[in-house]
Amino acid sequence: MNEPILSELQALIEQEVENFSDDLGKTETAVKELMTSLGNGLLKRLVDHGPNGYKGSSIVCQCGSTMKFVRHRKRNIHTIFGWITVKRAYYHCTNCGKGFAPYDRDSGLGSEQLSPGLAKACCLLAVGDSFEQVSRRIEALFGRRVCDDTVKQLVRNVGAVVLQQQDQDGERFFDGKQIPHPQG
Repeated sequence: MNEPILSELQALIEQEVENFSDDLGKTETAVKELMTSLGNGLLKRLVDHGPNGYKGSSIVCQCGSTMKFVRHRKRNIHTIFGWITVKRAYYHCTNCGKGFAPYDRDSGLGSEQLSPGLAKACCLLAVGDSFEQVSRRIEALFGRRVCDDTVKQLVRNVGAVVLQQQDQDGERFFDGKQIPHPQG
């Protein structure tokens, strides 16, 4: 399956990289840029093709009332391929006043506007490094600029979730003498 796709891609981009045929480094950079652009376009198309959190005209709210579908709202997401805009279903509860976009939860999106892949890379690099260093390394690895404050907020949010999970595992152990399951 990959061979026909690769042959078509090669035919399409050969002219773009033929000037670098004697320089592997320049050819590699040109291919990376083209693949990043292709990845961005493909990601946009795949995301636009889905229901993006639409669960029908209404869903149950946490308060017990009914949330009504309002419309699809746009959200900009920073991915390893660059920025994309996602239109996702938005619901609102008139009883408690809260709004909810199921796509955000289902896709693992946090408040930082980072895709799960870019967020994971930031968290992995944040182990033992400053937030500024992580920002620089993300830019060096992916060509994407993520501000230090965004990395800081992401790491704090992920850390809070991990601590909460550990607390719950500890409570289950002491309450029911159940050994926590390894995460990974």
